Order: sequence, then structure tokens, then C-alpha cells
Amino acid sequence: MKLKLFDSHDKAKEVLKHKQPRLLRANDKEICIVRIGESLFAFQNDCAHMGENLHTGNLNYLDQIVCPLHTYRFNIKTGEEAEQRCGALKTYSIIELAEGIFIEC
Repeated sequence: MKLKLFDSHDKAKEVLKHKQPRLLRANDKEICIVRIGESLFAFQNDCAHMGENLHTGNLNYLDQIVCPLHTYRFNIKTGEEAEQRCGALKTYSIIELAEGIFIEC
């Protein structure tokens, strides 16, 4: 299912601050969304290790989302944990079309 997030890339940049994770609720799912420059990334909000909310974490210098509870680090593109200590996060595709920006969930 495709859900519209923003009418334009400019609106996305206005709402999503650079490298600041945000919580998004879509289809009864909590999704963490992050903007890095012109790119958007979306992945499950609950850490694959202990379920902590990742939108309260931060991005490190490698652009990995860092869980605020036990500092597990996840690749925001693939969902893989940096040291393979737990399962991967589910990632969601972001689709940019003329009529807006959508998430596939």
C-alpha cells in the first residue's frame, strides 16, 4: 500500500529537519523517518534488540540510527545492525512522484 506523506520535496524539507529522526504513524505502524540532505529514509521505529523507540535516538557520523537504550547502530538504508548483534530493522521504500512523496507500507 502506498501512502502520501508530502505534497512536495520542499514540504518534506520543511517538516523533516536534516538528520533529526521523526515518528510517523501509518497503517497502525510506527515508522521512523529521517531526511539526510535530499534523501529520505524510513524504517521500523522499535529497535530490533529491545523495542526502544528509535525516533528518540540520533544519527551518528556514519548516518546510522543509534538506539538510545543500548546504543545498537542500524544502517538506515538496509536496516542491518552494525555488529550483527540482533535482527535487522524493517525498511520502507520512499517514492517521489510528480504528485508528491509516498511511503510503501
